[in-house]
Order: sequence, then C-alpha cells, then structure tokens
Amino acid sequence: MGALVNVGLRVGFGTIVVTMSSLACGVAPSIAPDGGPLEQQGLPVDASVGNPVPELRFTHKMFKSTGENMFATLGYECFECTFEQFLAIDPPEGWSKGPTQVVLPVGELRSRPSFEGVPDAVDFVPEIPGDEYLLIVKNLDARFVETGPNGIIVEAQVMRDTVLRYAAGQRVHELTSPEGDLFTLFAYEVDPRNVDPPDFQAADALGDFTGPEGWTYSSRILEEEMALDTPETATVLAIRADTQSGWQKRE
Repeated sequence: MGALVNVGLRVGFGTIVVTMSSLACGVAPSIAPDGGPLEQQGLPVDASVGNPVPELRFTHKMFKSTGENMFATLGYECFECTFEQFLAIDPPEGWSKGPTQVVLPVGELRSRPSFEGVPDAVDFVPEIPGDEYLLIVKNLDARFVETGPNGIIVEAQVMRDTVLRYAAGQRVHELTSPEGDLFTLFAYEVDPRNVDPPDFQAADALGDFTGPEGWTYSSRILEEEMALDTPETATVLAIRADTQSGWQKRE
C-alpha cells in the first residue's frame, strides 16, 4: 500500500488521531483473508481471471503521531503480517493501530516517503526477521466535515506516491460533495476475526449508507479502467461510523 491511506479514524478524548489506512491502501500485494500474502497461503495470486473484480486485498497499519498538529501521523504497513500478528501487537506509547480494511482497487506503490530523523521501518512482530513495518504514508493535516448521526467525518491531506486502479466492469462507489467534488471508495473496514466483506459488485453493497449531510452517494459499473494517480498528495475522506471507510478525491 502506498504511502498512505490507512484509512482509519480514531478519535479519543482530548486528542484526535486520524489514521488513514485507506490513504495507503491498495498498494499492498494480494492478501488472503487472514491478512497474510496470498503467496504465503498457497493460494493463486491471480484468482480473478475472467472476473472484473480483483482478488481481495487487505490493509492494517501502525501509526505514530508527529505532534505537528492533531491529525499529523506517520503510517507504517507490514505486507507479510497476518491479522493474528497485527492483533497481537501492543502499541508502544505514541503509537496506535489503524483499522483492518479491505481494499477495493489494485494499487501500486511507486516510492516510499523518507524524513530526516524518522525510522524507515519498525519491528513490531518478533517472529518476522528484521523491521517488517515500512513507512509508506504521512497524514499531513485534516479538517472536520461532519460529526453527528452519520459518524465522524474528516477530509485529510495524505502524502503518498500511488496509483489506485479500478478495472473495467468493476462497480465503484462514489460520494459527491455539495461543491461537486467526487470521492471514490477505496477502503472498507472488516472484522479481522471474522472477515466477511460485502459484495462490492452489488448495488446495495453499502446498505443504507448515505454519507455526510448534503452529499450524494451513488454507484456505477465502469466501462473502462479508472485510475486514481497520486504522485504527491491525495485528498481523502475518512468516515468513522458503524464501519470505517476511506474515499479518495478524483482530481
């Protein structure tokens, strides 16, 4: 997953940490339902031949606040860790876990961010040799869009170098702001102990979801491939309701 989007939103009393797992989502290799890479599960990496929907991919990240503002965090991703290993992590002081999410597009991480005085990788899982969690994203800042019955919703600026690709024939789920800005769903929370994501090809996949007040939710089947290309900074809508989700703005 690219430099970003662990699109999870965590809000605590006194401090607010926005973990955009979705921000970095979509750039990880194919992952099996337990969170580990398909290659490690002995499953076919390309099980989607003849199907417009890519093999399911999942993301789970560790975040560290930078202290620059209430939203600024560094996001680290482990591409070989299972859900079980992620759940076993006891975050050190200053660290937090992002949500576990299924990633809808196929993603490419072209490069990873690097900052002076910041570790490029961190070791959280002793049984995996080396530092398995890699820095892939930085959440720069955010603003509140809404807090209320629809959940806590923020619009964040996320630093990453990624391309998220949706295949022709794939259904995309979209939110349109009152100003006409279009955001596409790229990450959706799942229970790591019982992974059972919705069928995103179904028109009613998100149930009675409506999005922020004044926004319009819709879905459609793509006639051709669609790519969300982020060479530097993405604008991401992070929604924390009954289910956390991440939506990237189409520029």
